[in-house]
Amino acid sequence: SMAIPDMSYYFIHLKTESEVLYYSYKINNGLLNYNFTTNKSTSTIIKGKNDVVINRCHLLSFKNKLLLVFNNQIFETDSSLSVLKTEFVDFQNQPIAGVANIANIKEDNFGNLYIQTINGGLKKVIGNNYPIKYYSSLKKEENMIVSILPDKKNNRILAGAVDNGLMIFDTLQRLIKHIKTLPNTNIPFSTNCIIKNNEGNYLLFNMGEKKAWLLKKDLLSIIPQSISSTLDENKRGIDYFGNFLFQNKNEAIAQSQGKFYKINLTTNSILQQEISTAYIMGGLLYKNYIITHANDELIFLNSTNFITVKKTALKNTGFVRCFTKDASDNIYAGSNNGIYKIDSNGNVLQHLTTQNGLPDNCIYAMQFDDAGFLWCSTNKGIFRLGKDKSIFQLKKEDGLQENEFNTNVVAKSAEGEFFFGGVNGVSSFYPADIDKFNEKVNLLFTSIKVNNEEAFNDTSVWNINKIHLPYNKNSLSFDFVAMANNNPSQYVYQYKMEGIDKQWIQNNDMQTVRYFLPAGKYVLKVYASRFFDKEAMPMKEIVITINPPFWKTWWFIVGLIALSFAALFFSINRYNKNKYNKKLTDIENEYKIQVERERISRDLHDSIGAYANAVLYKTELLETEANGLERIELMQDLKFASKDIITSLRETVWALKKESYTGEDCLVRIRNFIQPLSRYYKNISFKIEGDEPIGINFHYTKALNLVRIIQEAVSNSIKHATAKNIYITSIFENDRWKLIVKDDGKGFDFETAKIEETGNGLTNMQRRAVDSGFIFTIESTLNKETVITVIA
Repeated sequence: SMAIPDMSYYFIHLKTESEVLYYSYKINNGLLNYNFTTNKSTSTIIKGKNDVVINRCHLLSFKNKLLLVFNNQIFETDSSLSVLKTEFVDFQNQPIAGVANIANIKEDNFGNLYIQTINGGLKKVIGNNYPIKYYSSLKKEENMIVSILPDKKNNRILAGAVDNGLMIFDTLQRLIKHIKTLPNTNIPFSTNCIIKNNEGNYLLFNMGEKKAWLLKKDLLSIIPQSISSTLDENKRGIDYFGNFLFQNKNEAIAQSQGKFYKINLTTNSILQQEISTAYIMGGLLYKNYIITHANDELIFLNSTNFITVKKTALKNTGFVRCFTKDASDNIYAGSNNGIYKIDSNGNVLQHLTTQNGLPDNCIYAMQFDDAGFLWCSTNKGIFRLGKDKSIFQLKKEDGLQENEFNTNVVAKSAEGEFFFGGVNGVSSFYPADIDKFNEKVNLLFTSIKVNNEEAFNDTSVWNINKIHLPYNKNSLSFDFVAMANNNPSQYVYQYKMEGIDKQWIQNNDMQTVRYFLPAGKYVLKVYASRFFDKEAMPMKEIVITINPPFWKTWWFIVGLIALSFAALFFSINRYNKNKYNKKLTDIENEYKIQVERERISRDLHDSIGAYANAVLYKTELLETEANGLERIELMQDLKFASKDIITSLRETVWALKKESYTGEDCLVRIRNFIQPLSRYYKNISFKIEGDEPIGINFHYTKALNLVRIIQEAVSNSIKHATAKNIYITSIFENDRWKLIVKDDGKGFDFETAKIEETGNGLTNMQRRAVDSGFIFTIESTLNKETVITVIA
């Protein structure tokens, strides 16, 4: 063994049994080969290696290629390690590792490379990539592309950028010229439309300019071109959005929002005409019309003089950004609300949105390829709409400049290559070369939650294929990811809950899928590929059963039906019984009515009849009586009898007004009876005192009997007792109501009075009390007070 001076310990590779490769800090453009047999080192100079000092070096076999890594760059080399061939670069044509040196590099089972850098993190190089080209100035802030003109015949791709002038690339994506400012000014310009004229020169339309500019085909000079216009001077400026509509040998038509420009390609004269001041972003030459959109209307213009021919409604677009047409002359409008397919009369034939699988509703630019597929740029990359409405999507990870693109920035070369401009440069590709790779995608569930809690802590989520849950655990969420050659975010995910969803739903950005399921059986189906497929066969399924609550189970429903029949039978039987009882009740009511009629008749006879007979009798006496004092007394008796008749009638009518009365109602009636007596009998003092009866109710017959007993007692005291004071006392206790009528009159012998009573007063009071179930007592002695008590 021997010491090798200046040898790096970061790289050593056994070439043969007796030879080993290494590199030395003293050599910048080659490797050294040490032979253990001769104990000598020989150098291998690598053609194409720059003079940068080698700090790191790696050697790797990759897809039948030999890769040689220097510092931050990866090259393909030959078996002798003598020539550097193609460099592996990122989509921006820069070293894959950026500015960080590569510490290690490995290949996985899918043919992808994983690169460990010193201080730039871990990077993945996808083994299968689409052939997409990228054009930019390598400074993101300078690459807001608003116009493109591919001139591949002259090996040029022209791109106008906001506040960054005009960039000119060759077809190897190299920036060969960058014109940032116009002649005699230091202010950056923004070219939003580029037209190549018959001489091979380039006509540039720049935002805010009142004139166009002619860039000579040798790219050495740029000359102003005047624009004729009927507009006022302060309205002539070119607006933000630009759009190329049409060109033949004689003329071309360009658009900038509501202004249209007709260019004579023979004289290079330009005529400007404004058709609208509305917010317009795009237009289309269609047969003899120019079609644009403003104020929720499609506007059809005469292509010769730009005069409006007709308008038709096209609402709910959120503004139309771009137009195109297919081989069958159907019109396509790309809007902020998806794609509208329209016939020649402006009728909407179809409206496609994210509900139909589009990755985004904001459509920036559209172009049909030669196979009849529609390519659209959006805020989420570029997608291809197939004839069967299948959707294939390209993203930044596939090599696009970014996922966000710009309005109407699309161009198609004579050879069929597409160019789309966005916020960070231009992406180009041949549509026929873009197709799905034949790769095996493995789709895995990564999380299943029930009521916001992980459902399976004891089982791997990706092994779950059945779920049984009670009815109150029916809020479910699912996360899943695709594992294959590409990054998970490059795949289009779609899902469908069989029993809920009628068609596949696109899951943008691998968002969590959530469902709130009623009781039943469901199947969650998921799928992932590079394009949206409405006829997809699921890659993964989970059968979900939500058990119903007991009141929705079959046995409960059967029992409920049986119970319902029993209830129906019972109801019918009850109905018939009620019908019979009602008939019986009607008969009983008729009997009660008859009894009530007899009672009222008897009551009227006993009260009013007696009073009427008394009036008749007193009247006859009055006719024959000559004595003045006797006549006055007879007249006084007549007055009493008349009042008694009126009072009796009032109480009878009052009682018949309602079915029942409260104790308070009865007491009010007694008060109303007593109140006028003070006026008629000024020599008698009437007082009512005591408690109000609370929560006690009487049938109207009992209420009438109670009031009549008190009235009769008071009337007897007035007529017969010669009382000076009559007291009525109300006492409510133990849910019983006691009424006491007391006078300080001359009293009477109760037994004698019953025998000698000419009227029905005492007897009526007793009978009323018995009929109503009242306790009735009379306490009276001759020449003493009288006390009548009723307990209801």
